[in-house]
Amino acid sequence: MIKKRRQSVVLEKDSFLTPSSSLLDNHFDEILETIEEVLGLVAILKSLSPTDEKRDEYEGRLYVALTHLDHHIKPAIKEWDRIVDRMPDD
Repeated sequence: MIKKRRQSVVLEKDSFLTPSSSLLDNHFDEILETIEEVLGLVAILKSLSPTDEKRDEYEGRLYVALTHLDHHIKPAIKEWDRIVDRMPDD
């Protein structure tokens, strides 16, 4: 599997736009991990010939990774919007 684990970095603890909830932080971690996997799979697919017998396997894994990414991006955006909506109107 092509996975590298990274943790999101919180730079300012008092900022509204840092991962202000464990839910958002988890989504960020999953998004970063999945992006790394997508990049690795795309690199592999670009190096394979169209007739390579492994191509179907890597294309399937890429589809799964993209679906997983979509699964975390949509709720992350929803959580981000919720946080922004709570910010004061200055």
